[in-house]
Amino acid sequence: MEPDLSRIRWKLTGRYVLISAFVLLVFGIAVFLEVSRARSALLREQVQQLASAAASQMPLILHEVEEYSHLPNQQLQLESGHVALLESRASALENKKIVLFDKDRQILSQFGKLPADLKALQSLRNPNERQFLAVPNGVAYWRPVYLRDSTAANRELEGYVFSAVSTATTDRELVRLRNGLMVGGAVGAIAAAVLSQWMVSSSLKPIRDQLHRLIRFTSDASHELRHPLTAILAVIGTARERGQLDRAEPELSQKINRIDQATAEMTRLVEDLLLLTRLDRAAPDQQHWQHFDLCELAEDLAALYQDRASSQQLHLHCELKPPAMVHGHPDQLRRLVSNLLVNAMQFTPAGGAVTLQVQLQGQQVMVVIEDEGPGIPSDQRRLVFERFWQADAARSGPNAGLGLSIARSITQVHGGLIEAQSAPSGGCRMVVLLPAAA
Repeated sequence: MEPDLSRIRWKLTGRYVLISAFVLLVFGIAVFLEVSRARSALLREQVQQLASAAASQMPLILHEVEEYSHLPNQQLQLESGHVALLESRASALENKKIVLFDKDRQILSQFGKLPADLKALQSLRNPNERQFLAVPNGVAYWRPVYLRDSTAANRELEGYVFSAVSTATTDRELVRLRNGLMVGGAVGAIAAAVLSQWMVSSSLKPIRDQLHRLIRFTSDASHELRHPLTAILAVIGTARERGQLDRAEPELSQKINRIDQATAEMTRLVEDLLLLTRLDRAAPDQQHWQHFDLCELAEDLAALYQDRASSQQLHLHCELKPPAMVHGHPDQLRRLVSNLLVNAMQFTPAGGAVTLQVQLQGQQVMVVIEDEGPGIPSDQRRLVFERFWQADAARSGPNAGLGLSIARSITQVHGGLIEAQSAPSGGCRMVVLLPAAA
């Protein structure tokens, strides 16, 4: 497959969107709280002004009460006498309430249409202190009124003023503000997602181009190296067939044999690089894919490597549970299992055992290859599949470090997963999960 950065792009985009959404959320909450705080402060100031306007009329009202105490229909005369004065100070009283009390907290007069439970005011704990009160759908203020010429030490109480202001209008404004912030936040999050996608794509484009150039270079270099290596092997093979190496001096013959071995290793490395390049360059070509039982392939490979295991004094065990049908490229899957077997046999000491298991597990075919070698530290298990990466000295060998990389690439091409685990024996346990054929 070609370097596909879509997963990284979507991950980065998701993070940018989350950060943007978080910033918008914090901003919206801050705006809403600040507006709500300012609205509460404004309402409290307004209700205090109402109370002050009513308190300034308290002497006049008390005077009217005393003057008209013996006249009939006195309540109507009182209200008609000072409604205009209060309205001139407090503007319209449609959504407000003003109540004036005497010293005994008996109602002298009241104005406004805002509903209020006046009976509850008789049970105030500290009636001689100014305080804000909680009323349904409104803000209220209680204020005692004293004589203006009285001192703080000898104040004479005249009465009390209760004022209230409805919060219905401001509540509707807050609801509209909240809805506007929510809609704006959603639009901002969508805009952030689009802009983040564009920004991440633009940022990853140089990386994508570099990866393409690297893959192209690897492919071209591997192709170019094949020709001189093939020529060297051909020359040495021809000389060996003609007996020229037998007639050469021992030292020269030994050096040529070393060149032959090094060239063979270089050829295998080039072939591995070419295979990785083909696996990485494009989407898998399923033209040559087949339905087959992976247990049969594993059984053939076990028979093929049985002699090698015997020569290394190893025990090669197979635990196959057919059928384990898969859909894939037979040669590539053969290379996958072969690489894992060779890797396990390479690091298992003489007298140890290598186990190959293949079985159907739900909707997947599981391949397990377990060795009794030194194992891989837990912090290095994700690195063993990197190209040219070698573990510590206990798991190092003469190979170039491409076997497990090829195994991972083949597994990914077939839509599977591969993982290195710790075996009960202390060795390494390679687990491959491939989609089972329908």
